[in-house]
Amino acid sequence: QPADRQAGPTVRPSWGTSVHQMALKVQAQHTLYQRRGATVEPVNGHLKDRRNLRRFSRRGLAACTSELTFAAAVTNLAKLFLHLTNTPQTA
Repeated sequence: QPADRQAGPTVRPSWGTSVHQMALKVQAQHTLYQRRGATVEPVNGHLKDRRNLRRFSRRGLAACTSELTFAAAVTNLAKLFLHLTNTPQTA
């Protein structure tokens, strides 16, 4: 640390207090959010960027759900096609 900044004492909440319980909850949520960023976000980004799904073209929850399901199915079929065509064939 720079000499002009003095590190103050670290205040830690005591066990059992509501502040400590909230700190534990926030830490657990942070861990889950990090895992979500590695698993879910690339898929959403792929749908937005590669499938051009930035806006739904139909209105209503059922219509948007079916449009999203269709886009996800197209993505999965494309991945399956690439996997099957790139796999060496054994006789």
